[in-house]
Amino acid sequence: MNQFKTIYYKLFCAVLLIVFTLTASAQKVALVLSGGGAKGVTHIGVLKALEEQGIPIDYIAGTSMGAVIGGLYASGYSPDEILKLIDSPDFPYWVTGKVDSRYTYYFKKSRANPSWINFKFRLDSIFETKLPTNIVSPINMDFAFMEIFAAASAASDYDFDSLYIPFRCVASDIVSNKEVAFRKGDIGKAIRASMTFPFYFKPIRIDGKLLFDGGMYNNFPSNVVFEDFNPDIIIGSKAASNYGPPNEDDIISQIQTMLMEKTDYNVICENGILIEPKLKTVNVIDFSNTEAFIDSGYVATLRKIPEIRRFVTDSISMEARSKQRQAFNSKKKPLMIEKLQVNGLNKNQEIYV
Repeated sequence: MNQFKTIYYKLFCAVLLIVFTLTASAQKVALVLSGGGAKGVTHIGVLKALEEQGIPIDYIAGTSMGAVIGGLYASGYSPDEILKLIDSPDFPYWVTGKVDSRYTYYFKKSRANPSWINFKFRLDSIFETKLPTNIVSPINMDFAFMEIFAAASAASDYDFDSLYIPFRCVASDIVSNKEVAFRKGDIGKAIRASMTFPFYFKPIRIDGKLLFDGGMYNNFPSNVVFEDFNPDIIIGSKAASNYGPPNEDDIISQIQTMLMEKTDYNVICENGILIEPKLKTVNVIDFSNTEAFIDSGYVATLRKIPEIRRFVTDSISMEARSKQRQAFNSKKKPLMIEKLQVNGLNKNQEIYV
């Protein structure tokens, strides 16, 4: 009888150990990246530090610049590869709308003038004045996003849950006055919508809705990742803050105050950690402090590791993470353009173009 009890006790302990192991391995970690314009590059430092410390990232969500960085990571880009894209000579063309001089032809060049920007006004037959909807041309950015994200979209079959890391981003529907969370579709277009700062970038239409920057209604989508994935732990990276009083000489600050709702940057999870680097205030597209911002995110994350480890017991090695990333990237196919469609021209003009 004692021998039977001993066997039963050992079996019971073994079952408990299995249950504990399965429970521990089921621990899920979500990362939420705020908007913040140029300051959002700090998220690269956050990702780099989390990877080096073996912190698993099972889900990721972001708004605006957080959507860009989070979307790149979810699409199989490493933190170093993301930094390489941000530091590339092409990046300034994406955010300013300027065209590389190699692709500017004389018949398209404007006459030289000292103005910073030109606004063209048009009067139609009933004398309605039409103002331009954006300062920066989106052509460079739209083409770059297609080039960068198309392969990941196809590899995931346009399902954000099937990316390297399940991903969410939000944009703003100004007609219904609410946020729009993206779960499927073209990841490049979703991110493009999420970071469309009003009047700076041209809005994008998806599923019949004209969409703007997600930061207008939700600059820190912890609610989205919580509701969609129900993670055990949420780590938040905050690279933005609610805007102060507008500056009478700064139209961007005036637009921010008028259009951006106040955001709650609290991590809505019992086991939540907020990483909040100290970042100086810069213009939305001022990327001259990229290295300093990334370093701030990296250092701020390292300081939070003891607190994170109170909740996150699992670890993943750099080697294992690299293998997972390679497995997803191996499913990507080369980008191919099969045909071009030209709108607004007659048949002969279209043939010429």
